[in-house]
Amino acid sequence: MLGKYIGQMVELVYMDRAGHITQRQIRINSVHGGRIRASAGADGSPRTFLEQGVLAWRPVLHKDGEAGIC
Repeated sequence: MLGKYIGQMVELVYMDRAGHITQRQIRINSVHGGRIRASAGADGSPRTFLEQGVLAWRPVLHKDGEAGIC
């Protein structure tokens, strides 16, 4: 699902186990076994997301229309 976006910035709508829905921009580091490992926030702190909690996603585009790549 999100494996083709490894190394790119993605805007993600996510529902956690408690049912809270958040929208955030993350940089995907790896996708394996239903888990998405990513860097999130201004400090790039590591996060793990479950694929089953992803409600929507899209690549973050720069002003020139290109996807954000590392």
